[in-house]
Amino acid sequence: MRTRHAFTLIELLVVISIIAILMAILMPGLQRVRAQAQLTVCRNNLRNYGLTGRMYSDDNNGEFPYSFTWLYAKNEACTWHNPAKNLDRFPELAGCLWPYLKGQDINLCPQFDAVAREMSCSVCRGATIPIKPQYGYTMNSYLNGDGFGHIPAQYQTSIAKLKLESQVKRPAQTFYFGEENSWPIEGYSRAGINDNNLRALPNGTTDCFATFHKTRSTDRNAGVSFAVFVDSHVEEVSPYPPKGDENAPKGNTWQLSWPGEKPAPIF
Repeated sequence: MRTRHAFTLIELLVVISIIAILMAILMPGLQRVRAQAQLTVCRNNLRNYGLTGRMYSDDNNGEFPYSFTWLYAKNEACTWHNPAKNLDRFPELAGCLWPYLKGQDINLCPQFDAVAREMSCSVCRGATIPIKPQYGYTMNSYLNGDGFGHIPAQYQTSIAKLKLESQVKRPAQTFYFGEENSWPIEGYSRAGINDNNLRALPNGTTDCFATFHKTRSTDRNAGVSFAVFVDSHVEEVSPYPPKGDENAPKGNTWQLSWPGEKPAPIF
C-alpha cells in the first residue's frame, strides 16, 4: 500500500511567499504595460479624429465643422458626461461631425475616463450629474468658432472669418482636437472641461490642455496630454511653458490654438 504525502504548512507558506514575491516583481511591469496600451489607444483616438475632421472638410468644401456644434447640435455644459445626452441613444441631439464619428469607439480615452471619475463631480443648472464620461475630446475654438470674439479687436481681423483648412497659416503648429482635464488648474484653466470646445487665451484664465498622462496619481497636474493638429499628426502637448524658458507666455495652449501667423499674439 502506497503512502500519500501531503504538503506541510511550512512548504505551503514557502510557495505562497514565492508567489507573493513574483507578484510584487511583476505587477509594476504589468501596470506599465497597461498604461502604455491605454496611452496608445488615446493617441490613436486623436489620430482618427484628425482623419474624421479631414473627411468632413472634404465633403464640405474644405470647411471645418463649427467648433460649438461639431459634437452636439446645441452646445451645452456637462453633456460630455451626461448619460441623458448620449448620442447613440439620442441621435437627434447630434452635431455635424457625429455622423462621421458614430460607431467608431474612438470618443473616450480610457485614462481620461478613469481620472475624471476619480477626481470630479459636476453641478449643472442646479442638478448634480454623475461623472460617467462618454466624450472626452475638445475642438479648437479658433477653427470656425467664436474664439476670435474673445480677443482684442486688432487681432480679430485675420481669423474672424476663418472656416477653411487652407486659411490656417501653419497647420502643423495649430491643434485641431485635444484633451482637457475635468478639473481646473490654478492660473491655467478656469473650470476644466465643461463642454467640447476649447478656447484658450494667453493669460491662462480660460481653457488649457490636460495633464493626466505620464504622471502619478498624487500629482495629476504634472503630466502631459495629446492633440491632433490640422495637418493630422498627433503630438504630446502641455499647458506649461517649455522647460528652460520660464519667461515664455503662460498659455502654451494658446500658442498652439492660434491659426494665424505665428507666434501667437500676446495681450
